[in-house]
Amino acid sequence: LAGWASLRWARSIFQPVERMNQTMQRVQDGDAAARVGTLTQRDELGALAGHLDQLLDVVDDKTATLQRWGQELDAKVAARTQELASSNQSLQQAQAQLVKSEKLAAIGQLTASVAHEINNPIAVMQGNLDLVRETLGQHALPVTEELRLMDQQIERMRLIVTQLLQYARPNDYAGYVVAVDVNETLENSLVLVAHLLGRAHIAVRRDLRASASVAINLQELQQVLINLLINAIQAMPQGGELLLRSSDQLDEKGQASVLMEVCDTGPGLTPTTQDKLFSPFFTTKNDGNGLGLWISVGLLERYGGSISAHNRRELGEDADGAVFGVRLLHEQTTNNTA
Repeated sequence: LAGWASLRWARSIFQPVERMNQTMQRVQDGDAAARVGTLTQRDELGALAGHLDQLLDVVDDKTATLQRWGQELDAKVAARTQELASSNQSLQQAQAQLVKSEKLAAIGQLTASVAHEINNPIAVMQGNLDLVRETLGQHALPVTEELRLMDQQIERMRLIVTQLLQYARPNDYAGYVVAVDVNETLENSLVLVAHLLGRAHIAVRRDLRASASVAINLQELQQVLINLLINAIQAMPQGGELLLRSSDQLDEKGQASVLMEVCDTGPGLTPTTQDKLFSPFFTTKNDGNGLGLWISVGLLERYGGSISAHNRRELGEDADGAVFGVRLLHEQTTNNTA
């Protein structure tokens, strides 16, 4: 009887201790919800087990609080990091714009000086050429072609100077901004190069789906498009197909825009050409001055637009050749952000 009583007394001691030990082992293994639970003992061991459970509850609460603080801190750090990244991006854009403005100012001063120095002798040359033509009268007939070539080259020099001034001093050459129908402008631009298309035996295909207008000076947009059309025609000296496309799209900022594309079936663009295409004075033509695309970039940027150049196969098209894209914001978007 004494032995049985001793055994029962020992079990009453070791059972709570074992349960507390198992609970701590489970917590150590990752089971944070493990608890000793209710014991039948009402002695010190039962009180100790209850205190252990209370301690584990406190640890859980503290852990949850620390986790919440950690998440809040992570969120604040992420927000501040985003703000810092945005501020850095804005700073970089401002610095780039400042550098560009300073370059334009320097180019403007240099160009104005050069234009003045060049325009004066050009005017003298043109005046003397007209005088020679008037003085010789009928005797000028044998050199009519030579005189015409001189007229042509003088006009070319004048055009180059004007183009340089147009890029360097855009505000002096800015025209009236109106709502422009891009499809109609593409068609009208096409009419102006119809003689070149016929001479080169180039077929024209249209896929004009844009429905919105853009806010821009009509003559300046037409200048850009005609330049792209002439480039496309010259890329297909043996004939081919000219494809004109327009569509309503969203730009990289999610703003509603119109994309106009001029596609040819020529040899396409080499990597070297793509890298330098929009640089001033870069040209692949024997008679080109390398200013057309450069000036087009400046014209479009003035209205928040852009120009791009790709090989058609780079865009997933089953056709050789290049595609030049002109992107401008919808008229409503331009007015709202003005």
